[in-house]
Amino acid sequence: MARWLLIAALVLVALFGVSQLVIPTVAEHRIEDRLTDGGGTADVSLQAFPAARLLFGDGTKLSATGSGLDLPLQQQGSVFDKLDGFDRVSVNLTAFHAGPFAIANFDLTRPAPSAPYHLVYSSRTTPGDLAQYGAGRLGLPGGPLLRFFTDQALGGNRPIPIHLDMELRSDGGRVVVVSGGGTVAGFPTGPLAELITSTIAVRL
Repeated sequence: MARWLLIAALVLVALFGVSQLVIPTVAEHRIEDRLTDGGGTADVSLQAFPAARLLFGDGTKLSATGSGLDLPLQQQGSVFDKLDGFDRVSVNLTAFHAGPFAIANFDLTRPAPSAPYHLVYSSRTTPGDLAQYGAGRLGLPGGPLLRFFTDQALGGNRPIPIHLDMELRSDGGRVVVVSGGGTVAGFPTGPLAELITSTIAVRL
């Protein structure tokens, strides 16, 4: 009996060791595939102990880097659902496209579970790109920002720079701007920050 118990214990230890290697690797590759579905490269690292936590969207750290991606814009209500379960988050993507936006840098970090997310984002678009994509597909609510885009589309095709630097909190997965901000020619960009963050977070 003691020998069988020892064998069973060894088998469980072996399975545990294998799961620590296999589960993160499979999960990392799935995220990389979602990010690079339209092209580009991505590298994802997941940490969790035990690794089975990852099966429930829970872990110690999620880290992702990438460039050259081509992502369709995608709006969802619970933007941070896939990130809130991780103690630390670091997502840095460079030189990629999301819908009509040419994004130089998207950097989203959270150093601890109780800390807010810090978003730094820099991109540009043109009225022509916005018109081609279609205002109705942008997911932006009405108001000054959308009117500004419309006026620019009628008045020329100059590049429109967009810069964001803000702290965000999750309210049941929903984005809440805590501090900081960003502008598009002086107009607030909270809805745009939520849209871009959602486009990326949904693939993590």
